[in-house]
Amino acid sequence: MWNRIHIWYRYLRRQARLLTERIHPSNYRMFLAVLIGIVSGLMAVTLKITVRSLETWLEKQDVQSGHYAYVLFPIFGIVLTWIFIKWVLRKKLDTSLTQLIYAIYAKRVNLPGYEMYAHAVSSALTVGFGGSAGLEAPIVRTSSAIGSNLAGFIRAGRPKRILFMACGTAAGMAAIFNTPVAGVIFAFEVLMLDMAVNAFIPLLISAASGAVIGRMLYPGQIIFFQTEGWTPEAVPFYALLGILCGLLSVLFIRFYLSRMQCFARRSQKSRLGFFALGAVVLGALIYLMPPLYGEGYSVVNYLLEGKYENLLNHTFFYRFTDNSGFLLAFAFLLIFAKALATSITIGIGGHGGIFAPSMFMGAMLGFTFAYSLNSLGVVSLSEANFIAVAMAGTLSGVIKAPLTGIFLIAEITGGYSLIVPLMIVSAVSYFVAYFFEPHSIFTKDLANKGLWVPPHERDKHILKHMDLEKLVETNFYILHPNETLREFVKIIAKSHRNLFPVVDEDGYFLGIVLLDDVRNRMFDQSQYDKLHIRDFMHMPQTTVDITDPMESVMEKFDYYNIWNIPVLRSGRYMGFVSKSSVFNRYRELLKNQSEGI
Repeated sequence: MWNRIHIWYRYLRRQARLLTERIHPSNYRMFLAVLIGIVSGLMAVTLKITVRSLETWLEKQDVQSGHYAYVLFPIFGIVLTWIFIKWVLRKKLDTSLTQLIYAIYAKRVNLPGYEMYAHAVSSALTVGFGGSAGLEAPIVRTSSAIGSNLAGFIRAGRPKRILFMACGTAAGMAAIFNTPVAGVIFAFEVLMLDMAVNAFIPLLISAASGAVIGRMLYPGQIIFFQTEGWTPEAVPFYALLGILCGLLSVLFIRFYLSRMQCFARRSQKSRLGFFALGAVVLGALIYLMPPLYGEGYSVVNYLLEGKYENLLNHTFFYRFTDNSGFLLAFAFLLIFAKALATSITIGIGGHGGIFAPSMFMGAMLGFTFAYSLNSLGVVSLSEANFIAVAMAGTLSGVIKAPLTGIFLIAEITGGYSLIVPLMIVSAVSYFVAYFFEPHSIFTKDLANKGLWVPPHERDKHILKHMDLEKLVETNFYILHPNETLREFVKIIAKSHRNLFPVVDEDGYFLGIVLLDDVRNRMFDQSQYDKLHIRDFMHMPQTTVDITDPMESVMEKFDYYNIWNIPVLRSGRYMGFVSKSSVFNRYRELLKNQSEGI
């Protein structure tokens, strides 16, 4: 049987290769973009339907009573995830986007075939049974693996593989939220793709295909919200909310990553006990606060619809639904409880992402912010608007993707009537979060290990890897201030340079002499023994020390608009560094980096 499958596989692969040779490359890319979009959309919808069916079953129960299912189901799901990873898959699996971003950055685009289904299965077990995590990152990992393996099937080169991985990512995101534009922006903004503008077309086609599949097979929206617009009087409050979203993003990044490091340090001997402790804490959290169950989008929808009392469904506190102060306190506590529940869910072995938890925390922050001000009578704000824009703001700060947050919420709301508040909150949140944490939750560990550099800092990163001492050129004839013009003319005849350093007897740098400085005196032999080097030398516009960073050297090249700078070591002459040698070394390092060396 396996032989026959292998024969068919080789036949299909050969036909695919023949097809690529017979049709125009652009048309073939479009065809593959559509195919990737369809397959990724199917995987996303399948995962979404599986998880939603379990959540719907629980939501139909008596809202006035707590249920032990809220305690047992999440733990059961995490145990099933463990069993699947350890005894069925038997391979290491990480659903975070961190490794995917690193793979693209390091040009390691051959994702294993099992990732086309393993992320979906493991996250379905975790989140479907109530683990407090999201499905977006696992779907992105699944979709990118589909694109990578399809590219490998036709033996595409590295640039095309990256493009097809991005097509899968865009399609997966589009299928989840029904937001094709946000899916494309997410692929570029979060995965940090370095592609030409024409790569947008396959991405758009793939995202549109994924969105169509999602709409056909799962017409419902994850988040339901129709806005009536915004008022200029609320702009200062949107700006203040952006600051709060940025600070919340920083707290979540630091808390989540510190918990992950703590969990990773646990030894094999203490892992079982640690799992038991984590399971008890997680179960207790979800039992006391059922909104922590699963992704939490149904709770967000309650808030957007104004059904605030539903926050207390299935809790011991249902009798306090008419107490606005208690509702407010409960929603505020949910912000931090969600961060803890998500960390525990993933830390003790569950699989899922932080996309949904980030939006959940943002929704709770937006609700508590607007509801508090309205209750105090300070101002009259649209609570639904603040809930929606806060989701975008928190997402922008956590994953450092403000455009993704803006267009995601804009598309979900069915229009762009909230575009200005979205821009304000997302931008302010991004800059506040960037001030304290310049890296996203996906890239901070990579940056700390020196494995990743953001695109806007890659020039600085390359310069940091350049050693000034290795760039120093020493093939210059050295002059002394008491040498005569006659001696200098003889040196000029042997030199291929028009620049000459001047030093004293101890090697300390005194200045330079340019060929232009003596050109009008060279033909007057009567001056040969009368004029000395000290009569021509002058100090250059600037110098650098051998210990100066290359970034400082480049700044001096640009500021003074010069091509050669003397290099000193504590005042003693070492040689010159030229702009051309720096550029040559820069191009060499850039080439090595692009090839993953």
